[in-house]
Amino acid sequence: MSKILNSAGKKEASIGEDGVVRSASGVKIGRVLMSRDVLNNSGEKVGHFAANGYVYNYDDNHIGTVHSDGRIYDYDNHYMGKVVGEHIESGGAALLLLVIE
Repeated sequence: MSKILNSAGKKEASIGEDGVVRSASGVKIGRVLMSRDVLNNSGEKVGHFAANGYVYNYDDNHIGTVHSDGRIYDYDNHYMGKVVGEHIESGGAALLLLVIE
């Protein structure tokens, strides 16, 4: 399981081996699929991410980037948070698409 931290370093969510994203209080808020699609709790696709770390919303607009060190930046290069653990790209996409709405 990986921690998803906000820009202040506070845990906002986590992502498990199964791709399920949970809020800091443990409530399921969505899922990241092996296909790199990100789904909300209703099963609707809210976006996806690419192998280069770019994150796209449901309109296919580039909304942010996940760096290899786990740091996440929005489209305007503002620091949004960090993923601590193994699921860096999927956790970063979850932060931009599910946690920060």
